[in-house]
This record gives sequence, structure tokens and C-alpha cells, in this order.
Amino acid sequence: MGKILEGGKIDARQTLYLLVTMIYATLILFVPQNTVAHAQQDAWLSFLVAFAGGVLISLVVINLSLRFPGQTLFEYLPRILGRFPGKIIGFFYVWLFIHLCALVDREYCSTIVAAFMPETPLVVFLIHGTIMFAYLAYSGLEVLARLSQLFLPLNAGLLTILFVLATPEMKVVNILPVFDTSLLSLAKSTLTPLSWFGEIITLAVIIPYLAEQKNVYRLTIKALFFVLVLIELSTVGVLLIFGPALTGSYLFPVLNGTKMINIANFFERLEIIPIVIWITSGTVKATLFFWAATLGSAQLLGLKDYHPLILPLAVIVTSLSYLLHPNIIDLLNFLTEDFPFYALTFEFLIPFLLLIIVLIKETGKK
Repeated sequence: MGKILEGGKIDARQTLYLLVTMIYATLILFVPQNTVAHAQQDAWLSFLVAFAGGVLISLVVINLSLRFPGQTLFEYLPRILGRFPGKIIGFFYVWLFIHLCALVDREYCSTIVAAFMPETPLVVFLIHGTIMFAYLAYSGLEVLARLSQLFLPLNAGLLTILFVLATPEMKVVNILPVFDTSLLSLAKSTLTPLSWFGEIITLAVIIPYLAEQKNVYRLTIKALFFVLVLIELSTVGVLLIFGPALTGSYLFPVLNGTKMINIANFFERLEIIPIVIWITSGTVKATLFFWAATLGSAQLLGLKDYHPLILPLAVIVTSLSYLLHPNIIDLLNFLTEDFPFYALTFEFLIPFLLLIIVLIKETGKK
């Protein structure tokens, strides 16, 4: 067993809530627009395929991690590949988590600036976001898990309320005909949500800190299914309101759908609800990636404490989130065109190859 730099332990329910929040936080923001743009009214089918892919990725990641009890991805990589190659790949995963954190920070801050506060400099929100998730990462995994345990029921309830209130604006004809999308379009529409489902790779860092590891397969599949329900609710809702053409043209289709709600001139202007959902879930997600990056850096460097790394990594994340993409359109293009191939390399290809290597070594010993 490697050094335990994180003293917290999270139970089954906290694990479930944390995994759900980690994945759906950004799925609900941009992905419905991209998926609908390719698959049109059959976008709901794309998420089913992405869910199946997410289950496959989780099976590979869990199978690999459970072969090294008490160790994170950063600790067992050198055992599989050798000390030097293992540490090199480990630092690539540190970069992945830093990059994911910067992307989440930029996505949510850009959304607030573009939709609500265009006169406020973007960097103000980026710094504020970094301070929040750096503080939460300092508090540890257990505090973060409790936060997700608080926010997820609230956010799921608010999303369901929005769906119910928007039903007067929905028209079934907007999702007809069914199964009208070509296989090529369906494949293109699946890549982006699959890369978000693939963020279940973070389990490779979390598993050693689970109080009950025997149920990790069931917990993970249950979490992915809950994410599927939430994203289907959002996507089908906006499709029923706007139809595929308008939904695919909006930057923030869920936000635009919320603006359509008007019940007896009393229930209206409810845009604050998706903003609450996005900010609370996005904070948890960014913090989890940031925590994984700081913990992994400390383990690869052989440090006894990851806390001294929080400040320098927070500066790096803020700089990346500000400099990598000049505007929200460039960010969206990256997320929908380049990000899936880049992310799935780390989320599936490398873990799959690592598992093959482990299985070959085990066979050789026998």
C-alpha cells in the first residue's frame, strides 16, 4: 500500500452522489446542443449509446484498480510500467485532471458572462471559481462528498420541477419521426457525451478512499444510470419545446427552455434555477478534478502532504482557463470536435492497455 495522503473515507451513498455530480454537471450545460445538432430528434438515443460506453469504461477502470488494493492510479502505474515510464504516464494524468478542472471553470464562468453579466471581466469569475475549489480541495475528499450529498437531491429536484413547469410549451411532434438518424450521425453525436461519461476514470483515484469497495461495480453503474436519466430529462425537454433545429442552434438550450416557462404570468423568469444547478454541481466537479491533480502530483513526487501544491496548481488552472480559449465559441468547438478523442485516450485506451499488460503479467506468473 502506498502513502495515504488523504485521510478521508466516503460511504456508498456519498460515492454515488459524487460520481453523478461529477458527470452530469457539464453534460447538462453544452452537450444537448451538440448532440441534437448531429442526431436531431434522436439525440436521446445517443445518450443511451454513451451510457453503454460509460459502463464499459467503468468496468475496465474498476477491474484495473481493484487489482492494486489501497493504491491510486498514480501509485500503481509505476508497478505496471516500471518506475520511470509509470511516472511519466502519471504526470500526463495529472495534466488531464488540471486541464479538465480548467475547462469546467471556463465553461461555467463563460456561461455566466455570456448569458447574464457581459460587462464583467471573465477573469473575475475565474479567480472566484479557483478560490472556491482550491479551498474545498484543501478540506479533503470527505467534505467534497458531503457537499455533493447536499446539492444533488436539490439539483435533481429543481430539474424535475423545471421539466414539469415547461410541459405546457412541449409538443410531441417535435421529436418525431423516431429512429430517423443515420448511423454515422448517431456515432458523431455520441462521441461528446461518451467523453463526459468517460470521466468515470476519476474512480481510479477515488477507489482507495471508499469505505465499501465490494459494491463499487453496482454503485458506479447506478451512478451512470442516474446521469442518463438527468440528461435524457433535459434533452427530451428542450427538444419537445424547440424541436431539433432550434435546440441545435442554441448555445445553452436548457437555459433557453427555462425562459419559455410562464404559468399564469406568475411562474416566469426562472433562469436562476439552471444557474443554481450549474454553479453548485460545477463547483463539485472542478474541485474533484483539482483534488485528483494535487493528490496525484504529491504521490508522484513522493510528498507526504498534497496541501502545499494547492496554491501553485490553482495559479496554473486559472491561467489555463483564461488563456486556452479566446471566446466561448472556440471553447465549444474544442469540446465538441477535439476533446472527445483527446479525453477518450486517457479514459479508455490507456486503462484498457494497462489492464491487458496486467493480465499478461498475471498469466506469465501462473
